[in-house]
Amino acid sequence: MADMTFTVSNYAGTAAVPFVAPAILSADTIANGYCSVLDNVRYKTNLRKVSGGTVEARSCDFAANGSLDISDVQLTLTELQVNEEICNHELAQTWAAAQMRGNYAGVPGDYEQYLAQYVASRVAEDVEKNIWRGNYNHTDGSTSGGGAGSLFGSIMSAYVAGAGTHEVPAAGAFTADADANTGIATHLAALVANLPSALIGEDSTKIYMSRKSFQLYFQFLAANNNNPVLATAQAKFYLGYEIITPAGFPNDTLLASRVDNLYFGTNVLTDHVEARFIDLRNTTGADLTRILMMFDGGTQIVDEASMACVRRTS
Repeated sequence: MADMTFTVSNYAGTAAVPFVAPAILSADTIANGYCSVLDNVRYKTNLRKVSGGTVEARSCDFAANGSLDISDVQLTLTELQVNEEICNHELAQTWAAAQMRGNYAGVPGDYEQYLAQYVASRVAEDVEKNIWRGNYNHTDGSTSGGGAGSLFGSIMSAYVAGAGTHEVPAAGAFTADADANTGIATHLAALVANLPSALIGEDSTKIYMSRKSFQLYFQFLAANNNNPVLATAQAKFYLGYEIITPAGFPNDTLLASRVDNLYFGTNVLTDHVEARFIDLRNTTGADLTRILMMFDGGTQIVDEASMACVRRTS
C-alpha cells in the first residue's frame, strides 16, 4: 500500500495557482470557451465597447466623418473562499487503493494534490452554476433570489438589469412541442426573429440553452421527423446558428450572443490567491484535513443591445 505523508502546507500567490486554478478554470463554460475569460483581474476592470466610425475617400484635408463612440462597463470581482473539512480515513483509503494500480491509477501520486483535485471538481460546479444562474431565478425571471447560486451576479442577472432591448417574455415552463405559448420551437423562432442586426447571419452568433431545454428541442425534432438519428445532427443548430449547452445554464431560457460579449473575470493568475492544507492530526488529533482556498470571481456583459433573449417571466 502507498505511504502517506501529512503536512501543513500554505500556498500564496503564484504558488497557489496549481491548486486554485483547476477549481475555477475547469468549470464547463470556461473550459470550453463558452464565454470570454479574464484570469488576471485585480478587483475590477473595464470592458470597452467601440462603435461608430466610418471610412471616406482620401483627401488633403482633415474633416471628421462620423464619430467613434467608446464606452465601457465595469466587471467587479467578488471575494470568494472554500472551507472544506475532509475525513482522511475515508478518502485516503480510496486514494491508497487507486495507487495500487501504479501508472494506471488515474489519480495524483501525492495525497495533498489528490485532495485538491477532489475539492476542485466540486468548486468548479459551483462556479459554473454562478456564471449563468447567480442571483437569477429562472422560474420567474427575477434577480431577487431563488436561483441556483448567489456567490456573485451571473450573466443572466446582468442581462435582466439591462433594458431588455431584444427580449421576448415567456409564460410557463418550456415544452417539447410547437405550442404557441410554451413550445421550444415557438421560443427558438421568436429568439431568431428578434436578433439584433449585429448577430443576424453571423457565424459567431451562438444560441445558449440549458441541457434540459436542449433535450426538449431534440424530442421535438425526433417527433416531427420520426427519425431520432436525423434529429441528433439537426439539434446542434437552429436555422444555421450553433447551439451551446453550458452545464450551468438556466432552464426555460434562451440567449443569443457572441462569445466576446460575455465575460467571466477572476484573479487566479495574480498574487492574490491562496490555498492551505491543514492536517488536524498534528494539532487536535482528529483524522481530518481542512482545505482553504481564497480567490475572486465575477461576470459581466459588454452590450445588452447586441443580444437577444427569450426567458420565462412567470
